[in-house]
Amino acid sequence: MGLLDDLKKQAELVKTQQISQEALLEENVERVEEKMKRTFQYLNDLLKQLAVLKPVNPRVFSLPGLGDLKNLGFAESFIDWRKKRLNDRDHFDSINFFIRWGSSEVLVIERDMPAAAQKVRDALFGYRLKFEEEEIKGQKGTATKWRFTSQSAVVTDVKIHAEHERGTLFITAKNLERMGIVDAFAVPAQEFDDALLEEFAKTLLGQPGTFRKYRVAPGARPA
Repeated sequence: MGLLDDLKKQAELVKTQQISQEALLEENVERVEEKMKRTFQYLNDLLKQLAVLKPVNPRVFSLPGLGDLKNLGFAESFIDWRKKRLNDRDHFDSINFFIRWGSSEVLVIERDMPAAAQKVRDALFGYRLKFEEEEIKGQKGTATKWRFTSQSAVVTDVKIHAEHERGTLFITAKNLERMGIVDAFAVPAQEFDDALLEEFAKTLLGQPGTFRKYRVAPGARPA
């Protein structure tokens, strides 16, 4: 067997590997597309039902050093999707939605030092909470106390990204379980069936469930 025969065998092996990789990618693309479509349908229907029922989220959102936001009811939601061109066809690229939770209760925070008041101000801005600030002045006309009145509202912001090459759905969710924290989940497409969608819905609604086992580090890969 000469050099040319060896090169031919190597070339055939490369071609076989390429065909196998292409077939796997195509299988992943179709599976991810199917799951993204089903996920959008499920979530779109879920949000419609929540708009009617307006459930209360049992989760307590803690603002360290400031207080807790609790007894928050469903206020509104929005869902949308983005597509991209892949293999000369349009495929789901991402599903984006948010749920706004809120109540008529207000959070009142008082501080009597400028530096402490600035920390509260920065924290409320960081949490993206709407608030009003009042300066209370003493007899000399200088500020002696700062009172912050904030709305009780939390926006859970979620993005589901289609990872076609990996065959997974990658989810990032801000304010899902903790205020100001981004949680991330990587779910193999073949596992994202209706039962798992229900577990995901339970997590959104602050109920116990098994979806958390798919949690990964937010920076594990791009969202």
